[in-house]
Amino acid sequence: MRPTEDIEKRIKNVNIVIDSESNKRVFSNILQAFEKSTAKDLAPTDQPNIWRMIFRNPLTKLAAAAMIIVAISFFTVHQDPGEQADTTIVSKVTKSPAEMQATLSLSISYRRGGIEAVDRQCQKAIEMLGPRPAEITIQQILTEFNGT
Repeated sequence: MRPTEDIEKRIKNVNIVIDSESNKRVFSNILQAFEKSTAKDLAPTDQPNIWRMIFRNPLTKLAAAAMIIVAISFFTVHQDPGEQADTTIVSKVTKSPAEMQATLSLSISYRRGGIEAVDRQCQKAIEMLGPRPAEITIQQILTEFNGT
């Protein structure tokens, strides 16, 4: 016997009793299931999350990251002049090491003996280094560095 014939034979032999009590019970079950499904569909947790939709695609992840970087850089670049750090202060304050040493040395001399001590120190420096000409040739520079 084929399976379809077997199923048909069993359906014909089924004894179904229909009464109003079973109809009400089945209808209430169906109504409860329907109310559950519609309540679940309207729940706010089941609504599509925009962040989940954005980060599902790698291209949208990249675009979102780029937009965040652009927004941060735009905010930091376009600050009011009062909010921006003044970078020129460093160049006004810093000096070369030779200039700092000369200033410190002259300051110490002045504190010890006044302007006369500063004058003596300058004379000693000229005696040690000798006066420098207004112009110097490359040959003279090389001679001075090589010591010949």
